[in-house]
Amino acid sequence: MKTIIELRRERAALIEQCKTMLATADKEKRALTEDEDGAYAGLEKQVEALGKEIDRRERLEGYAVETPQHQRGASGPAFHQRSTRDTAASLMCRYIRSRGRDFTAAEEMGQAAREEYRAADAIAYTELELGMSEERASNDTIMNIATAADGGNLVPTGHYNRIIARRDEAGLAAVLPIMPIPGVGTTVNVPTDDEADGEFVTKSEQDDAHDQTFDRDAPAVGKAAMTLVKYTKKIELTDELLMDNDSNLMAHLEFRVGVGLRKTDNNLIVTEALANGTAALTLDSATAIGATEVPELIYKQADGYEEGSAFIMRRATLGAIMGLVGENFQFVPTPIGGSRSALWGFPAHTTSKAAASAASAKSMIFGNFQYMGVRRMPGLTILVDPYTVDGMVVLKYYYRVVFKVLQAAAIIYATHPTG
Repeated sequence: MKTIIELRRERAALIEQCKTMLATADKEKRALTEDEDGAYAGLEKQVEALGKEIDRRERLEGYAVETPQHQRGASGPAFHQRSTRDTAASLMCRYIRSRGRDFTAAEEMGQAAREEYRAADAIAYTELELGMSEERASNDTIMNIATAADGGNLVPTGHYNRIIARRDEAGLAAVLPIMPIPGVGTTVNVPTDDEADGEFVTKSEQDDAHDQTFDRDAPAVGKAAMTLVKYTKKIELTDELLMDNDSNLMAHLEFRVGVGLRKTDNNLIVTEALANGTAALTLDSATAIGATEVPELIYKQADGYEEGSAFIMRRATLGAIMGLVGENFQFVPTPIGGSRSALWGFPAHTTSKAAASAASAKSMIFGNFQYMGVRRMPGLTILVDPYTVDGMVVLKYYYRVVFKVLQAAAIIYATHPTG
């Protein structure tokens, strides 16, 4: 007669055959053939029959065996008989009571445990087989946030929902009194006064010959052609970035476009001032500006333009000048006080578009910018284009502008020597 353990082994082997048959069909991506289907059904019947037989014998072993009726004398010992079912738990008890010397119990204990797991679940049996050789912690570590698997994955990563923007220079067009010029069309001609003197001429009392005629002196008139130039910028964004970003991206783009416009204007203002203003002073040094050269440039400007004038230079240039002492502390009062952005009472505006102090550079501009004109037509235009490029939104920015010096004497600059 087969033991329960032998029956379990036989049943587990049949189950493995069923699994192998199904796994082969799955791997070949097909159903069971007619022959395989018949064989599988036969195996199922055998597994079911063995299961019933195992259950029957396990119930039988659980029954207590009745004590036989013996004739008992005065000295006859009491008699009690029952069967002991060898399970994994009972074998463990035997092994512990023997203090580890019952090797047979230990071997049978392991075998019984493996058979119970095999019959219940083939996957659990495999895990048991792999773990029987050594018992140890499966993740020998402390939980922490530095390692992702040990706890770092539990800690959310914060995201600040705004882009920290750079600071950039202020727009000169907003602080200088540049004259707006209206008009229609690409080019507008602005009339300018080209008369250099205009003084009256003395005449004697009129005589009989009528020779003492008035001096005829009509003012000369010129014109400044202001032709608009187009400036553009394009930003391309994927649909995914627009949908998924959490950093107020559009607000940041608006800010950066505004910065770009200011810096473009600053460059145009400085370029026009140096191109059509007046070279009024050659500095003594190729790399520095002297204390006396600041008022010297101021007083090189033609009479009548000084009211409302201002300086334009780099921030580093202004810093170097503010560090000068001079004969009468004209740049920095003692103790320090007053405006840090003014020279001799005139505002000093800074931009990186001005030249640095270097050989042949024009590093210091001074002028009355009411005599510079500006045309914008139109203002900044924004076109949102979600169609031209698949999966992308194209932002197009453009505007037309022109700056023009209308009186060269009003805007002057200083130039460093070549060496």
